Amino acid sequence: MKKILFGTTALVAAGLVTSAHAAEKIKLGVSGYMWQEVGVADSRNGQTTVNLVSNTEVHFKGTTTLDNGLEIGADIQLEGNSQAGDQIDESYAWISSKTWGKLQLGTENGVGDLITTHAPSVGPMGVDGSNATYWFTNTGSSAPTSIDVSQSGDNEKITYISPKLAGMLQAGVSYTPSTDAEDGKGPSATTSTHNVFEGTLLLDTDIAGVGVRTSVSALHGANQGGTNLNAYSAGLSLSYAGFTLGGGWGRNQNKGAATDGSAYNLGLSYATGPYGVSFGFHNGTANGANGDAGREDGVLVSELAMSYKISDGVDFKSGVSYVQFEQDTETTPTNPGGAGYENDGWIWINGIYLSF
Repeated sequence: MKKILFGTTALVAAGLVTSAHAAEKIKLGVSGYMWQEVGVADSRNGQTTVNLVSNTEVHFKGTTTLDNGLEIGADIQLEGNSQAGDQIDESYAWISSKTWGKLQLGTENGVGDLITTHAPSVGPMGVDGSNATYWFTNTGSSAPTSIDVSQSGDNEKITYISPKLAGMLQAGVSYTPSTDAEDGKGPSATTSTHNVFEGTLLLDTDIAGVGVRTSVSALHGANQGGTNLNAYSAGLSLSYAGFTLGGGWGRNQNKGAATDGSAYNLGLSYATGPYGVSFGFHNGTANGANGDAGREDGVLVSELAMSYKISDGVDFKSGVSYVQFEQDTETTPTNPGGAGYENDGWIWINGIYLSF
């Protein structure tokens, strides 16, 4: 993977050096999105809470085309809500060609998160990577909330994504030097996961009128102390006449860490005209630390949801979810239950979702 990624980078650099001037200077345009949600959460701890959730990003994007056909662009994503220490979410440059694909450099998620497949959802929360902690507390569970291979985060990295071969097969690879170098302003800490490589293979096509999308991903990184982080995921979705059935499985191998575990999810959605409905669930478990003082964590998320497209760039979504976070601590060999933590309950969310 390392040879493929760096070899591609060298080819791109050679193409830039031998190219003529761009047609015009890059001019940034403005796009982005805004969520405004209101919901009610009733959890085991006895609280019934009305909550308001806002999430806004403003994206500044621009491209230019060189005389040799290469496109070069920039993408800067500004958080519209207060984010202590991370007001710029992602910021990267990219170079692309219809012939050889796209190269990205900067702070962006890797291919194990960008081009993967999991349960479909039209709802406000979703089941893969849900934002359930916006609505009630998880104080103990380390179980994975997504099947995606996303451990490299949006730290500084280099990514290559191929064009779709035969219009259906696509591959991507990413390299992240360190998982604590989001802004890239200094050397990484000695406690970080480093030299993180990930790859994804995606098939997206139609077979006898049925849309088929399936992906497999793998990630490998080195932890301090000689241990390794490995993660894998696989997903499949089938679409026909407005229906989409899909799901996937993910596995994190992080020896001795509470996040060592696996997850799976499944969902069914239907869309017709401006309307959409979906139902899905996600289940994750984490093995926790080794030995008698270990723990077993769990997370369960399910959602029944609907959506309505009010106009171009304006959507209404509503969903009812059941969520459970669980942590069981094993204190001694004869006390496998031990002290633990559990919180579960219902969440009803309604929201307006704008894209611009």
